[in-house]
Amino acid sequence: MAGHKALGEVVGSYTYFREDDVLVAKVTPCFENGKAGIARGLTNGIGFGSSEFYVVRSGEETLPAWLYYWLTTPDFKARATAKMTGTGGLQRVPRAVLEEETITVPERAIQEAIVAEIEAEQALVNGNRDLIARFEKKIENTIARVWGNATVEGTA
Repeated sequence: MAGHKALGEVVGSYTYFREDDVLVAKVTPCFENGKAGIARGLTNGIGFGSSEFYVVRSGEETLPAWLYYWLTTPDFKARATAKMTGTGGLQRVPRAVLEEETITVPERAIQEAIVAEIEAEQALVNGNRDLIARFEKKIENTIARVWGNATVEGTA
């Protein structure tokens, strides 16, 4: 559970964001691994966090999810990774990479339809991951029974 601090304790030392902002990691390997998200369900609609992510705020004509999906595409990640600065494990995506990115913004209804399709497909992918994990546990249990070992926990 998140703790609470007085606003004066966090202003200046943490990155500020608000409801529906897209947060994108700026350091390696987090950026390449797709660490990003949309800030949702924030107490009082605001939050503060590490200085190791960028805050991308959508305008009225752009859905936050549209930005999120754009900024997590393999194409964008490849372009941004190629422009990282720093050495070794301390490489960062420069702010200019995000500021200079040209993004396609269809009308809002089209964005909504595409985002809904992506989210429906993602739900199917997640469901299949859960199903695979369940069957892997069943396989482990069957092998344990055949070999006379103890039952693996977590299967029905």
